[in-house]
Amino acid sequence: MGNIRHLDCKGLNCPQPVIKTKDTLAEMQEQELLVTVDNEASCSNVRRFAESQGHLVSVTEKDGLYLLHIHKGKGGPAGDEPPIECPLPQKKNIAVYIKSEFFGHGNNELGEILMGAYFETLSHFAGDISHIILVNSAVKLAVEGSAVLDHFQELEKTGIEVLACGTCLIFFGIKEKLRVGNVSNMFTIVDVLAKAPNVLSP
Repeated sequence: MGNIRHLDCKGLNCPQPVIKTKDTLAEMQEQELLVTVDNEASCSNVRRFAESQGHLVSVTEKDGLYLLHIHKGKGGPAGDEPPIECPLPQKKNIAVYIKSEFFGHGNNELGEILMGAYFETLSHFAGDISHIILVNSAVKLAVEGSAVLDHFQELEKTGIEVLACGTCLIFFGIKEKLRVGNVSNMFTIVDVLAKAPNVLSP
């Protein structure tokens, strides 16, 4: 196992997995490289590149990840590099509008639990979400000490733009504690909501 070099390409946009694989193989002697990617397009591109350069490739899939075992120089003769096929990015068509720190009305303790479950579930739809908009007490979800702050930060890393009502932050005296997203205004919030094909609100 000591002769196996590992390259983690999870979360990288096309064509980065191929570029990193190419650079890593160029540094290696005849040994094995294990490349991990998280989508079928990257798997196909890395495999076609490696095989075109005379390397032996085997692929296994596990828990939504693709593991490419590349044995440098163990395949056929090297040829021309194939074109990299990058799929068009998926259009994000949902704006999430949240107006309370609690999910639903009634018991606030239950509402806090449900809001945590809501954010955990949102992660499965991150590829469809363009914005998360916070108004009124919902701005408390994005500040230091929030129970859902970790979920929020992970969602933001996927490219979702988080907009927190500036007037609301000032009203609650927590503007300086904002840890996710940007301070926004009513014009921007209404503009995003007006242009979003779909608006999701808990």
